[in-house]
Amino acid sequence: MSFSVLIPVGSGEMEMDRLRDLLESLFHYEPEVLEIVIVDDVMPARPFAGLPIPTSSRLVVLPNPRRGVGNGWLGGLAAGVIAGDAWLEKNSRCDFAVKLDTDALVIAPFAEKVTSAFAAQPGTFLFGSSTRTPNRVYDLPEDFCTGPALQKLQRPLTIWRRTCWPWPRLQCAFFGRDRRRRSLINAAVRNGYRLGLHCQGGAYAVSRRALAALSEGGVFEDPMLWIWTPCSEDIAMTVSAYACGGVAGDLNYDGQPFGTLSHGLPDTPVRLVERGYSIVHSVKDFEDAKENETREFFRRRRVAGL
Repeated sequence: MSFSVLIPVGSGEMEMDRLRDLLESLFHYEPEVLEIVIVDDVMPARPFAGLPIPTSSRLVVLPNPRRGVGNGWLGGLAAGVIAGDAWLEKNSRCDFAVKLDTDALVIAPFAEKVTSAFAAQPGTFLFGSSTRTPNRVYDLPEDFCTGPALQKLQRPLTIWRRTCWPWPRLQCAFFGRDRRRRSLINAAVRNGYRLGLHCQGGAYAVSRRALAALSEGGVFEDPMLWIWTPCSEDIAMTVSAYACGGVAGDLNYDGQPFGTLSHGLPDTPVRLVERGYSIVHSVKDFEDAKENETREFFRRRRVAGL
């Protein structure tokens, strides 16, 4: 069993501190990480020396191929993650990769559970939170806010009025990226994909089989495929997984690894520990929860050897 970790690092002033805390939590519970792949979204590149990474793990820093183009949280993030996964498929011998945002934390071991899940369900390409979250029994299709955007991306001709450009964009799905993206979405739908469904991007696992299938399916040929869309990497990766013959699965019940939500935590820090989760997201300030207090709670547990 070997795994790698892919972490996109944005331009926010707190990103480096969050990255260090994330890495400390990761290596506290999972000291045998094959490599850490960081996708840097800042130009010029930042120095990443001095991070708390043991010498047994390789550090790889890749530039986000968007190089400042597009939205760094949507299509721009998709470009960075696809480029990172492409690197892993070509250069790593990992059995699976875990994608983590910097506002995620590791709070318990997870590698054996993820390995067992992929072995039991080899047709599942992504494990995380897809059709449910840890605090909801089921997410209905109408809850997937990006469904209408994917419907629009399926159209042969349409106009996008809200873009990163100061002017509207004509989508013509008979040519170039618009055509390739439409074909990918249509292939996913034929394979059972529901528009808008996605494996929540704060933390999820990608199998080795998935990386190989995505490479063979041409997904890695153009990391910028989603650059001018309102779809982030979790949508892009889930659509691609279904288009290439896989599915996305939930591994977020009590005792399973992923205690993740898009905004805030699915439970209190104490309850997340009691419920047996391994990776939590998001620890940022949200409603009554304060990021510094949440991080301090989990940091004290690590100091105590828990």
